[in-house]
Amino acid sequence: MNSSTISGELAGILRDDLQIDVSRFTPDSHLIDDVGLDSVAFAVGMVAIEEKLGVVLSEEELLSCNTLGDLDAAIRNNTQG
Repeated sequence: MNSSTISGELAGILRDDLQIDVSRFTPDSHLIDDVGLDSVAFAVGMVAIEEKLGVVLSEEELLSCNTLGDLDAAIRNNTQG
């Protein structure tokens, strides 16, 4: 993965579970302002991340995620051990 893309796992969840066209966004895209995620989308996304990737993000971790890159990094940090 390079700095201009997000991981395939997160992209798949955004595309398949939230029907978001990930090709329009970069890791610097803001989750709320650019991507348009609301509280329902966050909840659906977190359930999908937990079910598909086995990653449970704490409320603190989630609240620190402002961009797609932040969310991707939080997921990767929780899957590395």
